[in-house]
Amino acid sequence: MSATDDPFACRLSFTRLLSRLNASAGASKQCAQFALRNRELDEDLFSVILEQLQSEEITMNTRVNMLYFIEVLCEHSVKADYSGYTNMIQRDILQVVDAVVPNDSEGAANVGTVRKVIQNLRSKGFVNERSMDEVTALLAEKERGHRESIASPAESVYDDDDEEPGNEGRNPKRKFDDSIIQQRMEEDRERHKRLRENIWAIPVPEDGLPNPEFEKSWDQVSDLNEDDYEIMREENQILAASIV
Repeated sequence: MSATDDPFACRLSFTRLLSRLNASAGASKQCAQFALRNRELDEDLFSVILEQLQSEEITMNTRVNMLYFIEVLCEHSVKADYSGYTNMIQRDILQVVDAVVPNDSEGAANVGTVRKVIQNLRSKGFVNERSMDEVTALLAEKERGHRESIASPAESVYDDDDEEPGNEGRNPKRKFDDSIIQQRMEEDRERHKRLRENIWAIPVPEDGLPNPEFEKSWDQVSDLNEDDYEIMREENQILAASIV
């Protein structure tokens, strides 16, 4: 029995996949392939994405990973010539952003990453100009609200059981757990590594077409000049002397 024969089982399987999302390309690809393989349930599966984003049980890192997954899902949808998911993402992009950037310190930490991913979606045509303007305004509002909350004495980035700096000389304890911070740093490194790989990747040439790698190397080689001839003469002399 396939997953589409049992929508409830399909939702559970997709939920488990999303809960294990990390910064690796393989994890996002696996989720995207599952969603497209069960596209008959696209509305149900997209609702799972929104539910997971809005869940209080997931960390700020998982929300960011899910946003990167959404970008991968859009790319795979184009390759599969299927517009169901991209249309829903376009429709609910504000809801997605609002979930990834909640009104707290964790949300503030995600603003920069969200802005970058949304810009990528816009450049690839998955988000239109109007939605981009709305997202930009929403992120600016989130940033402004966070700055105001920090400035307000009623709000604090410290836990309730710990006093802020200057009070009783106690050491402050931030709300961000060390493991969450470490995980974010490691996953950011993984994403940056993958980005560099994509930048340096050279497509395989098709039959009869110029080889991009050869063309790139050819363009980087300087013209033959007298210095090159001199080097060749010296190397020939060294070779001749070694043979004697």
